[in-house]
Amino acid sequence: MKIAYFTDTYSPEVNGVTNTLSRLGAYLGDRGIRHRIFAPAYEYEGAPPGPGNMPSGDRNLYRFKGLKTPLSPESRLAFPAFWKIDEICDSFKPDLVHVSTELGIGFRGMRYALARNLPLVMSYHTNYGDYLRYFDLEAFKPVLERYLAWFYRFAHRILAPSRHTLDDLSRRHYRNLGLWSRGIDAALFNPGYRNEDLRNRIGKGKFIFLYAGRLSPEKNLDMLIYAAAETERRFPGKTVFVFTGDGPYAETIRKQKLPNAVLTGFKRGRELSEIYASADCFAFPSGTETFGNAALEAMASGLPVAGVASGGVTDFLSHGRNALLCPGSSREAFLENLLTLMHDPELRRGLAEQARKTALARDWNRVFDGLLSTYTEVIEEQRRRYWKRAS
Repeated sequence: MKIAYFTDTYSPEVNGVTNTLSRLGAYLGDRGIRHRIFAPAYEYEGAPPGPGNMPSGDRNLYRFKGLKTPLSPESRLAFPAFWKIDEICDSFKPDLVHVSTELGIGFRGMRYALARNLPLVMSYHTNYGDYLRYFDLEAFKPVLERYLAWFYRFAHRILAPSRHTLDDLSRRHYRNLGLWSRGIDAALFNPGYRNEDLRNRIGKGKFIFLYAGRLSPEKNLDMLIYAAAETERRFPGKTVFVFTGDGPYAETIRKQKLPNAVLTGFKRGRELSEIYASADCFAFPSGTETFGNAALEAMASGLPVAGVASGGVTDFLSHGRNALLCPGSSREAFLENLLTLMHDPELRRGLAEQARKTALARDWNRVFDGLLSTYTEVIEEQRRRYWKRAS
C-alpha cells in the first residue's frame, strides 16, 4: 500500500494535527509502508531545512513555501502548483490519498485524487464554524459551511476524531463517516517526569494549574484569566497558572499583568513532559475541541482535569470519574471546580488515578492499525465500484 498525505499544517508547528501526523509518519516508517507527505515549509527557528518544494532531510516529506495568516501567524498557507503535485505523485503512484486539511495543500490533494480516480480519505480536525464567533467573523459562517460541505462531499471516507464530532457531522448530513480516534505515548507523558526543581522555579510551595495548547480566543481562555484573577484575590500568593503554548491570545494574557500567571511559550519533548507531570491540575476550558489531545496528555501525566462538558473531550472525560466538568459557558462553575481540586487532595488523587488508566487504554499503534484497516476497506470499496461499472 502506498499513501499520499496532504496537510496545511505540519511540524514544527504545534497542534493536534501535526502531533498525529508526525506519529503516523513514524508508525508507517517502522512498518515499511511507503508514503509521501505534502506540507508547508516554515522559515522560523526550529523549522527543518530545505527549499520550498524539495524533500527536507526526509525522502517522504515534500514542503512548499507559504504565506503567514493574520489569524494564525505561526501557520503557513501554501498553494503549490498543480503540475508539481502531479509530477511528484505520478512518479510515486499512490494507492490512496489522505487529505487532512481543507485549504491550499489539502485542496491540491483532493484535486489530484479526483483527477486520477483514486480512493480519497479525508480527516476532519477543526470545527471552523464554532471558531468564527471568537474572531468576530460569524457573518462568514454560511459561506464557510457551504465550502466545507462541498469539499468533503468528494471523500470516500470522512474520519472524525471523536464520537461527538462524528455525531455533529452526521447531523450536518455529511456522508461516508468513520471514526479515527487519537492515542497517547504513555512513556513520553507519565508521572515519572515530575521535577521538583521545576516546580520550585515556577512557584515554590504554590498550587500549580496548567493549561497547555494554542493560546487563542476559541480556547475560552478568558475563563482561565478570570479564574487566575479571582483565585489570587481569594488566596493571594497561593497559586500559579501556567500557560504553555503560544498564539494570538498570549499578548492579551500578558496585558492582564496577573501576578500568578506564567507564560512558558511552546515546549516540546522532555520539557513538555516535565511541565505536565510537575503541575497539580490541568485546567482546560476549551469547548471547541474535535478531540482534545492536550487533555489526554495531561491525564497520562497523572493530572486531574478541570474541563467543560462540551466538544470532543467528552469522549474520554467523565465528570466525577477522571475529571470535573462544568457547563461550557459558566466561568463561575469552572472556577469552583478548580478550587475544589485545589483544596481536596483525596479527590485529586482519585481523579488522577482514573485519568491515567483512561489514557493508558488509548495506544497509538492500535489507533493506527485501525486507520490502515480503514484504508484497506476504502480501496476495496473503490475496486468493487470500478468493476461494477466496467461489467
